[in-house]
Amino acid sequence: MRLHALLVTSLALAAVPAMAQNQPTVSRAERTVEGLNRSMETQGQIRSIQQQNQFNTNQIRGDMMRSQSMPSAPPPPIVVAPR
Repeated sequence: MRLHALLVTSLALAAVPAMAQNQPTVSRAERTVEGLNRSMETQGQIRSIQQQNQFNTNQIRGDMMRSQSMPSAPPPPIVVAPR
């Protein structure tokens, strides 16, 4: 049983370098372009988050201004039932 497991493991490990050789090589220019694309994508995500945060801040600020500008409702009258 151990021999079988060892044989399977060695065959699997022998296949790894062969699979790696099939990968196309990436030139320095391609790596640069991929890096720039990742950077631009990250910047876009950050910008989107900042815009959402600004929108939420403006919503909260508007809600606060509306609640401060409107007079608060007078308290309800106290009604005492006759005896």
